[in-house]
Amino acid sequence: MINKKDMILNELEITKKIKEAKKFQKLGNFKEAEKVYAGALRNNENSFDLIFSYALFSKDLKNFVFAKKLLVSLTKKFPSDIKSFIVLSEILATENRFSEAEQVLLLAKKIAPNNSDLLYNFSRLYWLGKSFELSLKYINKAIDLNKNIDIYKIFKADVLISKGQIDESLSILEEMKRSEKNNKQLQIKDLISRINIRKKRFKDAEKILLEMVYEYNHLEIGYLNLSDLYFLTKELDKGLDIINKGISKFPDCIPLYKNLAAIYKNKGQFNKAIESYLLILKKNKLDFLSYYELSTIYDFKEHKDDLNRLLNTNINKLDLSSKIYAAFALANIFHKKKEYDKASFFLKIANDESLKKSKSSYELRIKNAEFIRSIDIKKSKCENIINSEQLIFIIGMPRSGSTLLENILSLNNQVVDMGEIDFLEESLKEIKDIKDIFSAYKYKVKNRFKAASFFTDKNLFNFVYCPIIYRYFPNAKIIHCMRNPMDNILSMYRTNFRNQSFTFSLEDIAKMYVYHFDVMNEYKKHYGEIIFEYSYEKLVQNPNEEIPKIINWLGWEWDDAYLSPHKNKRNVFTASSSQVRKKIYSSSIRVWKEYERLLTPAIDIVKSNELLKKRI
Repeated sequence: MINKKDMILNELEITKKIKEAKKFQKLGNFKEAEKVYAGALRNNENSFDLIFSYALFSKDLKNFVFAKKLLVSLTKKFPSDIKSFIVLSEILATENRFSEAEQVLLLAKKIAPNNSDLLYNFSRLYWLGKSFELSLKYINKAIDLNKNIDIYKIFKADVLISKGQIDESLSILEEMKRSEKNNKQLQIKDLISRINIRKKRFKDAEKILLEMVYEYNHLEIGYLNLSDLYFLTKELDKGLDIINKGISKFPDCIPLYKNLAAIYKNKGQFNKAIESYLLILKKNKLDFLSYYELSTIYDFKEHKDDLNRLLNTNINKLDLSSKIYAAFALANIFHKKKEYDKASFFLKIANDESLKKSKSSYELRIKNAEFIRSIDIKKSKCENIINSEQLIFIIGMPRSGSTLLENILSLNNQVVDMGEIDFLEESLKEIKDIKDIFSAYKYKVKNRFKAASFFTDKNLFNFVYCPIIYRYFPNAKIIHCMRNPMDNILSMYRTNFRNQSFTFSLEDIAKMYVYHFDVMNEYKKHYGEIIFEYSYEKLVQNPNEEIPKIINWLGWEWDDAYLSPHKNKRNVFTASSSQVRKKIYSSSIRVWKEYERLLTPAIDIVKSNELLKKRI
């Protein structure tokens, strides 16, 4: 029979062991921390604090299988303590198993129906699952039960941002910011800066983030968020400066190195980008995002150990995000080795798993496009609008050669390449009268970019707005990028697009390609005088003939520099950032034949269109 004194001594010993393990973890000595936990657990299998701490440690190391095992045991041994239910739910949500995570929280709700922290976690779960209405409902319930917890109010502001209720969110945050008692100023300023970014008030966001760097210089968040902002605004030199300052203070902060590598990649400094990603892998051998990014620009010839580690990884044991990155990386590696069957195998895994994380956006894109087509827009031009600058809209499907085209055009020193901006779509949402679309668009351009004679807008999905561009945008031209349907579809499927989720489904890519082709054929009949069809295959096979055709159609003076787009030093922010740094090449033409078996569902859809059937 254990007396009370022995129990107290045992609890003290357990507390000491937990502190020892946490100390090793903080120092990055995970093996020693693991030994301490495992040793202590052998003699204390019924200690809630020990098992719970061990589970959190395993969760931090992304050893989700073992963490879940520990937490499940706690829910059975200590069913009245809901903390283990909450953390178990968090892990399931991380694995994108939202339904199971919800069931775990519902079990906890039976135990503690009026626990505000539990309701807060319900809200977080629904927010992660993009069920923002439910998320708002539960965070309101949590606040009703406990109005004094600031983190609930801050999270409500975050939910409102996700719902697009920006002004309501800002009102909550500004009120909290004025409170002298509030100790969450960092989170509040962070969210206000995000709101300013959403409102395109970049200077206001920069001011707040600079304050955060100054006031909280013992934390990485200010440096990280400020470098994110500079990446967004394409101020890459500013981004490099703030990242280097951050790294000098936080040499072990991996996200800072990721931002550093991304900036080097977009600046075309690939050797520095490779060095940065390899450094990340030295610090964390399980960072599969870095493996993926490296696979797009490096063949691992001088780093066989890193390559073998990736090749020998059992991707089925990884969490969902890591599995996706690893599979895309392996697909790229086998593609370079010309082992196309293996590349196909991993491509299918990568995209199938991506669809578990993000539902295909195909139906939403078609719905939006059909809405624009339904608007009754006169086919004649609006004559009373004057514009001295030339706007060039580059449209088509992703991976159709649009970045190469933009690189060629931006060799004209009078061109401002605006990239993949959303100005046209945003302007349509803001105006009340369609006649105001041009002035709204021009206002955005003027506020964001320097004055120029020519501007290129490379939002490819602007193809749905051809009627609006024709009627309301004077002196505008449209270049429609076309590529062999199957090469184009394969290239989209091989690219890990994080904001184009329809590309994770071969069927949806093919249907989108056919839809865009049919729409553009219709628009060329009505608005063909301002539309030029550029063929990627013709250009890369015969650039000396095809590039002058484009320049002549635009009415520009010829310069031989247009024939050497690889010498362009501009920053490139698309998935083609590495390809456009190379001399024009044609090796990617008809590579789809190597993946013919994988592409069968897409081939059948494309061949159902008689005009496209001839283009395969």
